[in-house]
Amino acid sequence: MSYLIFLLLLLATTAAAKTSATPDTTRYQLPATEVTATRAVRSNYDLPVATSVITNTHRGRPGLSLDESLRPVPGLFVSNRHNLSQGDRLSLRGLGARAAFGVRGIKILLDGIPLTLADGQSQLNNLDLGSTGRIEILRGPSSALYGNAGGGVLSAHTQAPAEGTWRIEPRLVWGSYGLLRLQTRLSGQTDKTHYFASLYDLQSEGYREHADARARGLNARIGHTLTRELDLSLLLHLHDAPYLFNPSSLDHDTAEQRPHSARGFIVGQGASKKVRQSQAGLRLKYRPAADRTSTLVFYGVDRALKNPIPGRIIELDRRAFGLRSENEFAWRDLRLVTGIDLDFQDDGRREFANEGLPDGVTVNDEQVFSAVQYGANQVDQQEKVRSIGPFLSLEKDLGPALALTLAGRYDRYHFEVEDRFTATASASGTREMDQFSPMIGLVWRLSPLARIYGHIATAFQTPTTSELGNRPNGAGGFNPDLEPERILSFETGFRRHIPQLRLDVDLALYQLEVTDALIPFQVEDPASEEIYFRNAGQTRNRGLELALRSDLRSDLRLTLAYTFGDYVFEDYEVETNDGRLQLADNEVPGVPRHRLFTALAYQGPRGFFADLELERVGRYWANDFNGPPPQNDTPAAAFENDAYLRTDLRLGLHHRGSEIFLGVENLFAADYSGSIVPNAFGGRFFEPAPGRTLRLGLSGRFGD
Repeated sequence: MSYLIFLLLLLATTAAAKTSATPDTTRYQLPATEVTATRAVRSNYDLPVATSVITNTHRGRPGLSLDESLRPVPGLFVSNRHNLSQGDRLSLRGLGARAAFGVRGIKILLDGIPLTLADGQSQLNNLDLGSTGRIEILRGPSSALYGNAGGGVLSAHTQAPAEGTWRIEPRLVWGSYGLLRLQTRLSGQTDKTHYFASLYDLQSEGYREHADARARGLNARIGHTLTRELDLSLLLHLHDAPYLFNPSSLDHDTAEQRPHSARGFIVGQGASKKVRQSQAGLRLKYRPAADRTSTLVFYGVDRALKNPIPGRIIELDRRAFGLRSENEFAWRDLRLVTGIDLDFQDDGRREFANEGLPDGVTVNDEQVFSAVQYGANQVDQQEKVRSIGPFLSLEKDLGPALALTLAGRYDRYHFEVEDRFTATASASGTREMDQFSPMIGLVWRLSPLARIYGHIATAFQTPTTSELGNRPNGAGGFNPDLEPERILSFETGFRRHIPQLRLDVDLALYQLEVTDALIPFQVEDPASEEIYFRNAGQTRNRGLELALRSDLRSDLRLTLAYTFGDYVFEDYEVETNDGRLQLADNEVPGVPRHRLFTALAYQGPRGFFADLELERVGRYWANDFNGPPPQNDTPAAAFENDAYLRTDLRLGLHHRGSEIFLGVENLFAADYSGSIVPNAFGGRFFEPAPGRTLRLGLSGRFGD
């Protein structure tokens, strides 16, 4: 790490020297980007944390996975499972890779409304990429502002409404493996009101067997200026997926020889998901003066899930609601943000033995849920979570070139389970978890166009209700031995704009000390794919993130993002047939050590555009042992996800708001697995990605 720090200081010294030698630098405008994920509007150049902002998220893209838009973000690894039932797995600086489904360790927001629940789990169902105009990412522990955000924050914003009174934009995407996505966007504004609505319908057969999917949704936002000081916004998100089949994972040999296949046991168990989710939010923004802003957000969630998996059938009815308050004050060179988050979650969970589909019956639509056979009731419990998190952030200029940021938040979580299955309610109980998360940061303005920043922070991540409730011994209630993971973070970074080269440089170095890291595993049961969790003693995550963006010409932009991550166990003992085994110095599974992304974006005459993207992902281990466990003679290659190079090409024509595009993903048909299931039983780690895939899109625009 010492040579990385030397590199950072060298860049900073060079920047300072250039500033002294070129006194007219201030005539250039700093290309700062506003960031709102910090709970107040700030320039990214003035923040003591690493940030990324992605715009133009759906040009020539089908809108199926965050992988399409977020690959230019260093430090973020999106594992595209090509499995709409399970969704993308996101990890930031190695945190979040534990997720069996959904997202863990990263706070997700949509138009300021949390998609992350009180227990820290996030579902991306309501995140319609076809209507997203901007995504902000805070890279690194963010518990000082958001509590359960050990990895960072992802804040998505719906695209801006049309400037006229109305506009209709239909869009169609057709592609390989039976993909058809239809979308209609309606937007507009008047003097005091603006609105945006998006309606979509998606169906796909999937690359792999047993991967059929159907989903539809509505995203709507209405804003109205009540008075000169007060704005009101109403948001509504609906998601209905009648069926999302799950092809599950494969062992190494099967993934190489028959990557499109699904195991017969998975098909026979009817592994799939049916989900309906609605979320509504109300946001009030009050600006009594230019130096004072208050924001109040209310939200509510309703979710119904039916989920046959190997060995079990899960039925979940969820109600969640919450409140977010933010107050910003400015006085001379002092800026203060205070607020509080209140979140409530109430899940009714029932689980039954999965007796599978009747012999000879195969289905690929919603009939699977009436065909799959229920066995004995195994779990019937009510799971509740309450959390409260007051926070404060203070920014103070210590001089013309130095700014200090102090932030802190106290979080308290109450987990409660009511056992309705056992007559004596023996599995009922509660868990209490709390944490104070401080952060201190500095920004040094080397010049009008260069910054060095650094911070020290702590963070944490609680287990979710599903992680607490999935107990290896099959008992109900919550696991009394599972603890939150706690993080100590050190980071320094450098930002520089070089106008002569039209180049932006963003470099970050970090080290995270993670105690009681949450690690997924499976037990030796061929009739189950249940994921359980345990705490590792300590892991160390350190790395480098580099982002470069250069306008080579007025019509040609180069983007480069490189991530180096050294994620290892420092203290982790596991029980084996040979006794306790220490796994210190082993790599944490599920995240690559190296990832390089490069893109060329060309905007030609008469609306023609072309995007060429290359991503090189290094190899990474699929299990904690970094190879075969003791007394297992399987080759080490069966426990490693190989490195791969993926190339994507998009060509299109944009004219007066209408667009036609052709996309080719994995242009050279590389064989690879886009995701793995860490520590899966039987070596079934791998989730193969498709070969060469075609996408054809067409959109129009009508209205003012």
